[in-house]
Amino acid sequence: MNPNKSLYYNWVPEWIKLPMMILAMFPHLMLMSLFHSNTTFTASALEIEAEDIQYFLSLMYGAIVVALLIFQRLFAFFRVRTYILLTCSLSILVLLAISMTRDPFLIGILRVVEGIFCVLEGACFLPMLMMQIRHTKNRTIAYFFLYTFMLTGSTITTSLLKESIMDYGWEDMIHVVLYWHLMVIAIALLFLNNNRLGKKFPLYQLDLASCLFLLISLSCAAYVLIYGRKYYWFEHSNIVIDFALSLIFGALFVIKQYMVKRPLFHFEVLKYKNVIIGVILFFLFYIIRSSLNNVYTVMANVWKWPWHYIIDIQYINVIGTMLGVGSSGVLLLRDVSPKYIFGSGFLILSASCFLFVPTFYPDTTSWTIGLPLFIQGIGQGWLFTPLVIYILTGVAPHHVGNAGLMGTTVRFWSTNIGFSLVQNISYLLNQKHFIQLEQTLNSSAAQTAHYWNTLLDKYTGIHGDLLANQLASKSLSVTVSQQASLISNMEIFTYLGFLGVLITALIFLFGPAKAIFMRLKIPHL
Repeated sequence: MNPNKSLYYNWVPEWIKLPMMILAMFPHLMLMSLFHSNTTFTASALEIEAEDIQYFLSLMYGAIVVALLIFQRLFAFFRVRTYILLTCSLSILVLLAISMTRDPFLIGILRVVEGIFCVLEGACFLPMLMMQIRHTKNRTIAYFFLYTFMLTGSTITTSLLKESIMDYGWEDMIHVVLYWHLMVIAIALLFLNNNRLGKKFPLYQLDLASCLFLLISLSCAAYVLIYGRKYYWFEHSNIVIDFALSLIFGALFVIKQYMVKRPLFHFEVLKYKNVIIGVILFFLFYIIRSSLNNVYTVMANVWKWPWHYIIDIQYINVIGTMLGVGSSGVLLLRDVSPKYIFGSGFLILSASCFLFVPTFYPDTTSWTIGLPLFIQGIGQGWLFTPLVIYILTGVAPHHVGNAGLMGTTVRFWSTNIGFSLVQNISYLLNQKHFIQLEQTLNSSAAQTAHYWNTLLDKYTGIHGDLLANQLASKSLSVTVSQQASLISNMEIFTYLGFLGVLITALIFLFGPAKAIFMRLKIPHL
């Protein structure tokens, strides 16, 4: 862009530009957690199950990965204000369509469309944010703003939607997000002129077929991972078909990228060491992070805490995340070695996992669970942005976009794989411990007999003897199931804690081990 041409009207003061761009960046992140603000509420409103809601998120995330392939071309074609007004208006139309239907199939399609406009709408504010940061490392600082929103946006969005969910309903929940998009339109109309950010590029030879191939592949793969346990994996034809489609269309995407003159994705980016190591660490980070949903599930299903109270508890994690982002940001700006940042980050995550273990008791309080939540927030805030920056550094300038796309793709895969792993491991451990606890119940034991008599007395006064026995048996089964869940989570977080320690050790020992290997290497004769 010509340095003499500003994107803002002349009357707009400098001090307001940065806050406005930060504010305008937030509404598109609200779309990610729209249905996850209250899973029980959404599932009830749509008459679907929790897996369906997770699949809606995966559909949107897959669409985000695909949309990033064509974002730069679209953004360069339009003038900035026109681009923002167009994408925000289309997002509003999609939100209106979602608010007027309860058909899960139609909502799934709309979530794909919503994911496309989510990234097209939000990604444009990142370069505009960088322009307003007067620092030699403005890109790094801009990423810190973006990823702070990404890590904390779910909790903040839920807080903004809480009143509409509790006091109104489905349509009003979606309308709140819609109103925030109207604010972005107002910012564009009031503050931005009609100048361009850079040179205009025509929209020719857009490889939309490859976009479709990738979208189908990611959607089918997400279906396999999310619904695999429910349908007993490859014993069901749906899983077999979707797995085959994922492989076929994934292969078509790869083949087409090698054949076309202007590929959307350059696989040469996989030759960079930073990208490979960063992707592996990102994947492991998300696997550990995915276990946090288990904590909130226990809060709701075992400890029976109200969902709006759980949202308040999550702010402990949000505060830790902000502290982690800020502290890792200082280290990055001072050029501290990534090894020390990553090693410390995984060690913090490992410590939080071990601290979660003794909290899984029936009488846990919010104060008890608060410490590991806070430390977990520090760990994820400490790692997220440095991992992204690490992936992007050391890559040729023309491959930076593809390196960033690798990070987004890894988040897609690790989110779904993490959900699948935790879901399946939790199910298997719950079953194992439920059977073990049920076998240890001895009616002749004084404690068991006392608890059973207490349940019978509770129901006998209201119902007949037969119904009282049935209700007491059901109540006892629920109690055993809750105990099994608590024990299972103790095991899961213990394993994850040891995984974090192992990753930390490998990070700190990788350099010395590599040097020793090179010294011991037998030279060619």
